[in-house]
Amino acid sequence: MTVLLLHGLGGDHRGLRELADALDGVDVVVPDLPGYGESPPLTVPHTLENYAAEIERLRLSLGLDRFVLAGHSLGASISLVYAARYGAALDGLCLFNPVSEATGATAWLGKLYYRIGSWLPARAGRIWLCSKPAVYLADAFVIVTKDKARRRWILDMDYENYRNASVRAMTEAFLSYFDTSFAGLAASVDVPTLVVTGTRDGIAPVDAVTALQRRISDSELVVEPGAGHLFPAEDPARAAELLTDFLRRVPLSGTPNVDFG
Repeated sequence: MTVLLLHGLGGDHRGLRELADALDGVDVVVPDLPGYGESPPLTVPHTLENYAAEIERLRLSLGLDRFVLAGHSLGASISLVYAARYGAALDGLCLFNPVSEATGATAWLGKLYYRIGSWLPARAGRIWLCSKPAVYLADAFVIVTKDKARRRWILDMDYENYRNASVRAMTEAFLSYFDTSFAGLAASVDVPTLVVTGTRDGIAPVDAVTALQRRISDSELVVEPGAGHLFPAEDPARAAELLTDFLRRVPLSGTPNVDFG
């Protein structure tokens, strides 16, 4: 079995590396999404639909007949779109902290923030979205762990990630949330699905994630007490435990996967 893991907005593969390393008995692929880490931006807009199409191209290039797709935050939203559009190749789907509602004060403030970033000249836009003060304030909102070393690790990694990330990729991806019908996409998913969020996630809150999960026919919901939006990075062991248990229950079909071991 092969598992493909997709990271969140502003991150790269390293944010899910510990989770990937904790998965035993499966082959794991953790790419940098286009516009992040070592991957160049797309030549087309960085919408959720275009990202999903890019994942399908990646699947074909890797020669994967069947696989399980898991994503966190932006990666979860891309995974949902992929499952709805290209789900015939999937044996299972796992959505960690999926952002599924672009409504409410937080969402609209975020839209204004990224819209301003898109209006500014390139250098000013990078300072607005990716400077150390901007990253610090954003992380202060989403980091909930009390582990000081873990908080420092996440913050230092995000400083580097945002310094290297494409401002266009981040802005276009975030604004794409407002043009995406998550409810309709969820109703189109017909593969076994695990949906995970935390009681302290202010970006993918329990009520919104529960509503999304109920639209996916063959799905289950796990709400982690005290977990925030960065759950897979803050508690990778627990995230791996949940994903491993789900993988054990995923019915396999089709031909064997490529062995990346």
